[in-house]
This record gives sequence, structure tokens and C-alpha cells, in this order.
Amino acid sequence: MNVTINSTDENKLLDRKEVKAEITFDGPTPKRADLKQAIGGKIGANPEMMVLRKVESSFGKKAVRVLAHVYATKELIMKNEPLYVQVREGLAQKKAKEKKAAPSKPKK
Repeated sequence: MNVTINSTDENKLLDRKEVKAEITFDGPTPKRADLKQAIGGKIGANPEMMVLRKVESSFGKKAVRVLAHVYATKELIMKNEPLYVQVREGLAQKKAKEKKAAPSKPKK
């Protein structure tokens, strides 16, 4: 895997680093954990404190574009990232939907 960091922005308001990268590879598209390891190794960040917000691939190309957010603590991840991203990263459980009772028909 070859990692090219396109941009790194410091978001002081949300206390995170936003990294845009392009990763080229041979074979099948790498797993999310492999992408986090590759980006973390390139920028010197802990992959456990990283969230992949967007992974885009194009048909026929052996490359993906990645948007990653790097945080200092897990608490910041839980505070700033939406629930669906936390579930996708394995940091939270999906909330079970409550089934509403069907309205009963009035007896005649």
C-alpha cells in the first residue's frame, strides 16, 4: 500500500486533526483497519484514536480517497462523531428501535 497525504488541517474548535489521503493498493480493497494502520503510520498517529469518515473508491482504479479525523482521546470521539460513525468504527452499539403498538380497532 502506498499512502499519499493530500492535506492535514487542524480543527481547533473540535480538537481534532482532519487528514485527506489517497491510498493505492494491489489486489482487493483493503479493510478499514488496514487503512487506519497505513494512515496512522504515515502521520504518526494512533489508529485507535482515528475515525474514517469517508472512504471513496472509483470503479477500475486501485486507489481510495480517505477522509480521517484524528482525536487525542476516545471521549472526544464519542462527543464529536455521530452515532452511525461510532457504530461503524465499533465504538458504540446501535440503538434498538422500539416497535409502536398497532392501534387497536374499535369494536362495533
